Amino acid sequence: MLAPMAGVTGWAFREIAFRFGADVCVSEFHPAVGVARQPRRLLPLIGARHGDRPFVVQLFGRNPDDFRAAARVLADETSVAGIDINMGCPVERVVNSVHGCALMNEPGLAGEIVAGACAGSRLPVTVKIRSGWSCATAPEFARVLEAAGARAIVIHGRTREQGYRGAVDLEVIRQTKEAVRIPVIGNGDVDSPAAALAMLKTGVDGVMIGRAAVGNPWLFSEVRRALKHDCAPVPELGRAELVRLHALMAIGAEGPHEALPLRKHLIAYSRGNPRAAHLRRLVAGVHTLADAFAWANELAESLRMAPPATW
Repeated sequence: MLAPMAGVTGWAFREIAFRFGADVCVSEFHPAVGVARQPRRLLPLIGARHGDRPFVVQLFGRNPDDFRAAARVLADETSVAGIDINMGCPVERVVNSVHGCALMNEPGLAGEIVAGACAGSRLPVTVKIRSGWSCATAPEFARVLEAAGARAIVIHGRTREQGYRGAVDLEVIRQTKEAVRIPVIGNGDVDSPAAALAMLKTGVDGVMIGRAAVGNPWLFSEVRRALKHDCAPVPELGRAELVRLHALMAIGAEGPHEALPLRKHLIAYSRGNPRAAHLRRLVAGVHTLADAFAWANELAESLRMAPPATW
């Protein structure tokens, strides 16, 4: 699964992830209240245009009624496969407004939110959480979510206080899986086939890949092969060719406003390149499709100077 990442998992990158082997893609998070009250404005931003491939919309908020109404809108007006509720985001501005991971401090309200979303439609409702706020409370919290109607749980194996520092706690992921009967998906530092296999040894039903896939969508197919899962043919693209495809799908299909989020991906595509500093400086000048193609040409030139085997 492709993890939800604000400013990263827009339509273009989700399409790329699907093409490279992701089974399920989750959107950036969107406000439940906005989807409920202003669907004409929010639904185009969600971009639920992935054909019959399983695409899940992530919502955030803290009003159960908003989730109920948003679920109804998504079921009636889109072809999404499910709804994910964000109870794991550790970002300061999110938790300061008592959203995201802050809801792990309010299990009663969290259960009401899940129940509200479930009542709004027949779409399956999943929840993304962390191991806890400051200590590991995920197993108990997961039971609350299951009782409220959640169909699956995704757990990132760090607390909110850890952010993205330190090692992922595989033991709390194991305990969470053992605490509930519904599927549990493991998340956090799945950056290689070996890491995916280690995560699966906790007993989880699947893995969710986030930051490691940015700039490296080949990771999905590598993990599938390691797990001996069927894998559709992956596009045989070099890194520069992939940048051109990504730019076409972002700026070309969506419009110039996609240049800004595309820049994050360009920086990731340059990761490990011996001329990465030069390439990063050029990213600020990417405003149009032509600019993105020119950047891809610079990347291609850098690869000719130093083949990938050397970086």
